[in-house]
Formats: sequence, C-alpha cells, structure tokens
Amino acid sequence: MFITICDVLKMERFENVEVIAGHSGLSRRVENVYFMEVPDIYAYIDQNGLLLTTLYPVADKPALIQTLIPKLAEMNLAGIAIKPGRYVAEIPEIMVKQANELGIPLLKLPNDANLSTLANQVLTKFLDVKTSLLEFRNKMHQQLLELLLEGTDVNKFIHSIASLVNAPVLLLNNDFDYVGSSIQKGHEIIVHHKPTNSNSNKNTFSVQVGKDIYEKNDLFIQCIYASGNEYGFLVVLLDKEKNLTENMIIAIEQASFIIAFLFQTEETLLQKERNHLSSFVRDIIHNQYTSQTEMIEKAKVFRWNLQFPLVLLNIKTSEKESEKKLAIFHKMLDSGHIERAASKIVDVPIENCKILYINDSLVCFISLVSEIHVRQKLHNLGNMILFLFEKYGNLGVSISDTIHHFKQIKEYYDNSTLVFKVYKENLHKQSYVHFYSDIGLFRLFHYVENLFILEDFVNEKLGKVFEYDKKKNTNLLETLRYYIQNNTNMHKTAEDMFVHYNTMRYRINKLKELGIDGEDGFELTEIALAYQLHQYLQLKKG
Repeated sequence: MFITICDVLKMERFENVEVIAGHSGLSRRVENVYFMEVPDIYAYIDQNGLLLTTLYPVADKPALIQTLIPKLAEMNLAGIAIKPGRYVAEIPEIMVKQANELGIPLLKLPNDANLSTLANQVLTKFLDVKTSLLEFRNKMHQQLLELLLEGTDVNKFIHSIASLVNAPVLLLNNDFDYVGSSIQKGHEIIVHHKPTNSNSNKNTFSVQVGKDIYEKNDLFIQCIYASGNEYGFLVVLLDKEKNLTENMIIAIEQASFIIAFLFQTEETLLQKERNHLSSFVRDIIHNQYTSQTEMIEKAKVFRWNLQFPLVLLNIKTSEKESEKKLAIFHKMLDSGHIERAASKIVDVPIENCKILYINDSLVCFISLVSEIHVRQKLHNLGNMILFLFEKYGNLGVSISDTIHHFKQIKEYYDNSTLVFKVYKENLHKQSYVHFYSDIGLFRLFHYVENLFILEDFVNEKLGKVFEYDKKKNTNLLETLRYYIQNNTNMHKTAEDMFVHYNTMRYRINKLKELGIDGEDGFELTEIALAYQLHQYLQLKKG
C-alpha cells in the first residue's frame, strides 16, 4: 500500500486543489513532501516527492521557470503544487505545456491554501500508511513464523503463502528450473527462461500453466537469499485484472526469508546425510563389510534399495579449479536429474539409484531389475547425463561391468576410474561415454610407464606404413585397420570401405611390400597389437 497523487487529491485539505496539467501522472507515488525556498532546489529533493511552492525563489527569473519542470521530471518527482497570486499572478503557460508533455501532475492551490497545513496532512497520511505496513509486516512475519514452528516443510509452506497472498506461487531453483508450486496437480507447468548477461529479467522469463501464459507484468519474482547464498526464486502469478499490492510484496519478502531458513536447514541435514553416505560407501569400496546382507540392510538407512546385480556410473568433469569443480558436482547432485533419468531410462525404481560425490567424481550406483538390453540403456543414460549438464562443460561418463557380488565392488569401481586415466587428455576436448569393457588392451597399456618402449614397438611394426602414407598422402593405415577387423577377408574389407575389390587387392599387396604379412598368424597378432598401441598413444597425446 502506498500514496499516489490521486490519493492526495482526495484528502480534506486538498478538496479545492485543481489539476491543471499532467493528468497522465496522477498514479505517481508520493513518498515525501518538499518546500521550494531556494532557486537551486534540486540538491534538496528526491524522487517520488511532492513539491509545494509559491514560485517565490524563481518568480523574477524566467530562465529558471522554463527549466524547472524538465529538471523535476528528470528526478522523477511525483508532482508540483503551486500557489499563485502573491509572487506570480498565474501559473506560467510554459510550465503547463511542459507538465502535460512530461506527465508531471501540476496542481493549482487556492488563494487561502496554507503550505504547512497541506504538507502536514500528507505526511500524517504517509505515516499512517507506513505504520499500517509495519503492522502488516509484523503480523505476516508472526503468521509465517508460526507455520515454521509447526514443523512445516517447503511444499506446505508454499501453499500457505499462496493462501496469504491469494495468488498461485511457484518455487524455482537458481537455474530457474521448476521445483514446486501451490497449483493443483494435473496442471502442466512449463518455465521458460532465456539467460541474459544481467540478473533475472522479466522480459526473458515466462510461465505456462496449461494453456495460460504469464509473462512480464503478470509475474512477481522474489529472490530467496540469505547469508550470502541464493537458494532460488519465489514467483507469484498475478491475475491480469489485479495489480501487485504493497501488502503482497511484503508477504512474499517475508516468506522468502523463512524459505531461505528452511533451505538452510534442509541443506545442513542433507550435507550430514551425504557425509554419512559417503563414509558408508567408502567402507564398501574398501571392503570393510564381510556380510552382503549387513551392507544391504545398512543401505536402507539412506532410503537406498541396494541389490545385486549392480552397475556403477562414474562421472568426471574437465574443470580443473577445485572450487568450481565442487560447485558443478553439488549442482548436479542437488538437481536430482541423474537419479530420475536413471530410474526412467534403465527402468528401475528411483530407490534403486543412489549418487554421491567421492574421490573427485560423482558415482551413481544402479541396482538392476533386468539385464535385458541393459548395455544400450546404460549408454542412453550416459548420453542423457551429458545432455542434461552440457552447460557445465565437458563430462566423462565411465560405466562399469555388471557387479553380481559385493566383494566385486572395489575392483569394478577401480576399473571405472581407469577409464578416466586412459581418456584423460581426451576429456579436455570433448565429452564421452565409455564402458570399461570397451577399453580392451588399453587397460594393460596404461600400466606401462615407459611410453618410449611402446612407441619403439609401434614404429618397428608400422613405421614403413606411416612413412608411405605421409609421402604419398594415402591412408593405408585405415585399410590395415579394416583388414585386421575383418580377419584378413579382402571381400568384406572392400565392402566396408566402399572400394572395388581390385583396388583392395592392390592396397593389400602394397601393405605386404611394406612388411605387413597377413598370412602369418603370429605376425598379424603383433601388427594388430601395434595398431591398438598406436591408437592408445594418440589418445595419450591428446
């Protein structure tokens, strides 16, 4: 609730005041009253003020009269009330014209008007409004505090706020993702937010509830902020026939403080639970449990249906800076997207999925219900994770083999981290999803510390092919790959490479001239090994 020029004109002492210009600005807010006692008044007034004057300081200064209204408009003054007669016979026409052009209410006071009496009435009314707002603020705070003391959660609290402001209320996280609302179930709610370089901008934000779309002036957005942390936003959907009121703003502001407290409390409890869960999983990984049954029962404390068979998804980010990396992982954890995606794509209850931060990566445990098409499902899940969090940069997803007994967890966890070591340089260039079972001989190559030994072996077996390709600008190395992959079947190799059989025969003969013997099984095995080593070394070099 606030006072406007229109409200001022309804006061008893202003009943004979005439509006002679600037009618379009009658809804301007009035937050103070000023008297004009000096020509240079601008340093002594502020926006949303009502200026009362006889024009005495500028009565004999035409230049100052011509600039008075424009300068007051620049300062966003609420309006100006002039008492003519003693110092100016009539209000100057230039001021009337300017007031109409700029939408500044220009009031003509009657001859018997007392400026001090008028000012006192406005200030008294203003004080009454402030007192009323303060009383409402205290009352609202008390009601919300009582809800908090009753042990309400965030969801119930949102419904209570909606009842207090008599309007639908939405709760969004910091990324403007929908978290909850007071709107009845069954209504599809879609939040559209286009990020900008500045903070939240109503012009880039809209909410769709069913077929109804709320945007710009249909929304009131209140940041949920406490102790230097932002927890999200409260969004009020305004009825198109009702204006935003001061009481509504106060109610939402008060509510945001309480919700911030609820979030802080939940965050503290969640962090404690995560710490206990992390300790529990570390004990599992380090083989501290001797009974699978005991481990499964302990998992129930964390609302986790830990069963076998089981797979692990290990998720790593390319971000190097520790604080930024931790922030990314926390946002991924807090979003709940991974568990929901795992439940939907792998087709398991969400209680079968548990994700936590451990050893510089996120580890997702998924207890399988069925192993039918599970590889494809897990690959789809990995790609979905990359899609959901692509804004955080490159991510690597490593998928373990299927675990059938709790004693295998440590080994298979270590295997999943080996994938990151093998593809370490690759993660800086692009995101990926890899199964441990697919890295093949790479898992052995990784443990050879002297890379020069590996390079010497590769050059010994394939060096002539490298030199020929470089000199002739050909790609015999690719032909060799298909030739090995197809077990030296020239017909199949020609088909796969979309070349004529005679062309393929020529290429294979050229490889034989370069020392590649496809008829000697042992020699071909070493050639195949050398090719995989070459791939591995290329990967290590990034």
